[in-house]
Amino acid sequence: MQAIVICTIGNPGITILLESIKVYAPELPIYLCSNNLSLWGSIRSRMSELNVIFRPNPATNFGDAYNAGIDYAFSRGHDSLIVANDDVVITPSTIDLLKEDAEILESNGVNLGFLGARSDYVLPDQNIRFPVEEDQQLGLRWASETMIKPTGVIAPIFATISKKAWDVAKFPSTNWYSDNIICHDLQKAGFEHFVSRAYVHHAGSQTVGTDFEKCHEEPREWIKANRPDIYEVFYG
Repeated sequence: MQAIVICTIGNPGITILLESIKVYAPELPIYLCSNNLSLWGSIRSRMSELNVIFRPNPATNFGDAYNAGIDYAFSRGHDSLIVANDDVVITPSTIDLLKEDAEILESNGVNLGFLGARSDYVLPDQNIRFPVEEDQQLGLRWASETMIKPTGVIAPIFATISKKAWDVAKFPSTNWYSDNIICHDLQKAGFEHFVSRAYVHHAGSQTVGTDFEKCHEEPREWIKANRPDIYEVFYG
């Protein structure tokens, strides 16, 4: 069975995400990783119907936090995981569509890296606000939302990753650009990334904030020192 990995520092939106999982996918185990130990008692008392495994996580950035959480979850025997931000909300079809899309791609011989959900606050390729060229409205959606599409980078606000792919590349120790770098490394290793038909609502930037210039500058020295091969991509 698949499972969900969520890292949080205590954003209140975590309870909304967990409520949506309780309603739409209560069968999925949840690995909840946080440096906020008081969060655990509150969640257990309100979400007793869910199989939540709490793991203290003192990491100070997105990459290190999710590396620790995902490593632990895979050590429990899962073949693939869903990586989730703490400020998203799933819909009745989110999990089923992610699963179906992964099966479709793999049955067609795709060496699947990240398969990411669409959203209303995410990179353009995953963003329902950005129709593709010559897109048309299909009811209340863009027609393109009913199709799986390839992309170079997935923002893993809600995305699947297999153990096979995870054993090849991990997140860097940064907040911003952690998704760009892991996707780059997986592509170099022959994996392909896709946007799913699945959708999640995303409140957006609830942990790192909306000072985007600060978010851009924070990982500069780490990337320069540790990934000079792609430093110019972000700071050239």
